[in-house]
Amino acid sequence: MTKFFKNLYRLILIGSPLFMIVNYIRNFLPNYKTKKKSKKIEHFIYDKFESVNYNEKWFCNNLNYLTNNFKNTKNIKDVLEIGSYEGRSAIFFLKNFNYCNITCVDTWSGSDEHNIVDFNLIEKNFDLNTEFYQSNNHLTKHKMTSNEFFKQNNKYFDLIYIDGDHSSDQVKIDLINSWNSLKNGGFLVLDDYLWWYYKDLKKNPSTSINNFIKKNISNISKLTVWHQVIIQKN
Repeated sequence: MTKFFKNLYRLILIGSPLFMIVNYIRNFLPNYKTKKKSKKIEHFIYDKFESVNYNEKWFCNNLNYLTNNFKNTKNIKDVLEIGSYEGRSAIFFLKNFNYCNITCVDTWSGSDEHNIVDFNLIEKNFDLNTEFYQSNNHLTKHKMTSNEFFKQNNKYFDLIYIDGDHSSDQVKIDLINSWNSLKNGGFLVLDDYLWWYYKDLKKNPSTSINNFIKKNISNISKLTVWHQVIIQKN
């Protein structure tokens, strides 16, 4: 509960739109203390998963939230994710959307918050965890920056998951590029809306996410605000 009020206070400090704050409050109780539910989904989805640290399973905390918000979505066939790390998110999307095709983009070199992480091992774990999907062509790996990927991309996606470089400036770029590569009716899933790594709060993802949503609100048909933000494009 304390964390909820801290997040609320920070959202107010950075000048978040009132409709974003209200949406976050509305989603608090349905998603409060759902780690046990996410844990059950985790045990069902991940088998013999390789990780450098089994205590660092940030994505898994959102499994119940994502599962509930994509219960009745059957038309997601092409997925793009920016930021893949060891493959947890990719495996979730592949299994939740009946083995759709997913494109994974990551530098496997880390960003500001990764001080002492061995990314050679992280990438090795990604390859081990996704070997089955890579071998049957359900998963395509691109080791490059998201900027480099979008320069060469000419494909449109049903769902794009953004969890790459978390600096506000790069999140802004990823949002614009992803929106332009998203099909009408498609979804953006934006990770770490409530991630406060930088002391200057406006340098965190929430600022760019807020600004993007305000600018494009007329083209958004669905908006769900939690630790991850889900947007559906008109």
